[in-house]
Order: sequence, then C-alpha cells, then structure tokens
Amino acid sequence: MQKEIRLTIAIPTYNRCDLLHRTLESVMTQWSDCIEVIVSDNASTDGTEAMMEAYSQEKKVRYFRNPENLGMDKNFLKCLQLARGEYIHLLSDDDILLPGAVAKILSLIESERPNYINLNSFTYSTDLYNPNEKKNPRINVKEDIVTKDKKTYMELIGVYITYISATIIRKSDFLKIQKPERYFGTYFLHAHLVLEILKEKTSKVVITRDAYIAAKNNNSGGFNLYEVWIKQYKNLLLSTAVRNGFDRKMMKNIYVNDVNGFIKDSILKYSVTDNAYEMSHRSILFRYTYMYPEVWIKTYKYALLPRFILKKIYARKRKKGVK
Repeated sequence: MQKEIRLTIAIPTYNRCDLLHRTLESVMTQWSDCIEVIVSDNASTDGTEAMMEAYSQEKKVRYFRNPENLGMDKNFLKCLQLARGEYIHLLSDDDILLPGAVAKILSLIESERPNYINLNSFTYSTDLYNPNEKKNPRINVKEDIVTKDKKTYMELIGVYITYISATIIRKSDFLKIQKPERYFGTYFLHAHLVLEILKEKTSKVVITRDAYIAAKNNNSGGFNLYEVWIKQYKNLLLSTAVRNGFDRKMMKNIYVNDVNGFIKDSILKYSVTDNAYEMSHRSILFRYTYMYPEVWIKTYKYALLPRFILKKIYARKRKKGVK
C-alpha cells in the first residue's frame, strides 16, 4: 500500500540542465516514500527533456514539459497545481537541498502542522557548491521560530519572503486562494500567495534556525532587476501585504531599507561597468521611490559622486567579498 504523500518538492525549470541535475541529485539522495518530486519544464531547449527521461524512468520524479514558455509565475502556479502532497516545497532549479533537510522538514510538518514554513539558507557564489564550506544562515535566529504573529514574522524574514526555495505551504491553504492568476507578471507569485495564506490570524509560521538550502548567488533569473525590485517588490509589500493585515508602516520601512541597498549597488555597478541597460532603466528608481525622502537622501547622493570615487567604493566592497 502506497504511503500518503506528505511533501511535494516542486522544481520549476527553464534552460538550466546542468544546475537542475545537481539540484535533483541533492533531493534524490534524501529520498523518502513520504515525498514526491515534480519538475515543470518551461519549454527548455538545452537538453533538459533528454536528461529528465532517465529520472522519469525511475518513477521517482514526475516530469511535465510545457509546450511553450508560460513565463515564470505561470510555471510556479503549475507546480502548485500539479502537486499531490499535503505540503508543497517550491525549490529553485539552481539551489541545493542540504543533507538531512527532507527528514527535518517532515519532522517539522508532523510536530507543528504549520500553514507555512520558511527554510533558512546560505548563499554560495561559485559555479560548484562546496559541501564542506560552512556558512552562517541568512536569517539569524537562535532557535526555530514558531509564531502566529505577523509582526514577528516580517521583522525576521523581510526580503527573504521573496526567496522561492524557502517556501513551503500547505496544499489545502493554497486551494482556498481566489484567483491566484491575478499575480501573474509580478515575479513574486509565490510570495503573494504566502501573504494571502497568512491573512488568517490562526495561520502558523515556522522559521528554521538552521540552513536547509544552499542558494546560488548573483542569479537574476533573466528578468529586469529594476522592474522587479523597485516596482513589483513595492506592490508585494505595500499592496498585497497591507491588504492582508500587515502593518503599513513596517512594510514601508522594510521596502525603503531594501531599496536603499539595491539603488546604491546599482549605481556602484554602473560606475564600473558603464552598462547601458542599467542606465536605461534608472528612471524606474525615481518613478517608484521619489515619495520616500529616506531613499533619495541616503542613497541618491551616490549618483552625484565622481566616477573615480564610485569605482573605489565598489572595489572596496568587492575586496570585502560583498557581491
């Protein structure tokens, strides 16, 4: 008799055959009869389909190929719709599920029965992940956090609500969300859905202390960084989050703090690379942040500095290992 599927690990992918293989191997070495693994291929042209035939033959991975590229958010939603597990973990095709993660996740599900789990992670920037490299988790907590308090959750998570591989939700909660397709084109469909789930006062969140994921750093995903992190991130926090009961002032503070860092980095990178693409989208910065003095007083001053000084600042950051 087949065991009940407790957890679906759903991997949306597009043209990352080599990275996907590594991600799948990190999952398959932790195989359990309580999980299923699905891959939703967004019409890749790089050999992903041929590689997935071998995994599909083992009957441990369910492989689905879209006849055409649906876009990022539609593929995310398809993963959620295809999942048969009680809980769904969205895992990016370039991230690594660390050893022991599956067993720990299943244990958390059994002990806490949460509505949402946010998996801690650390980043690696090289092409090959070194399993012997020990790094501090991105979210600094002394123990697993279990809470129903929205303020506690957002203060700890902040921008990492957007990190797809951190996301585990309960399938029954997902099915209650009306018209999830309204979040197509936001690049953050998964985060919008999490906020919809957490509007209920009884929703329980678990934030893990330990890192469960090794996250590939410096990967834009092929989207317009300005459109996503200035415009869409603002809509996520100051529209969807506020509508679902999160404090507007706190959401504004999180947005301003994160955008300050993004704008400063974009100015520094442009000063070095002279990237016309970066400069052509600079207007988005002003269009969506001009009403926040906290942004332009602290950050836009960098745009007024001579280029040779910006280069020195950028070089100093690189030397310290800040990407």
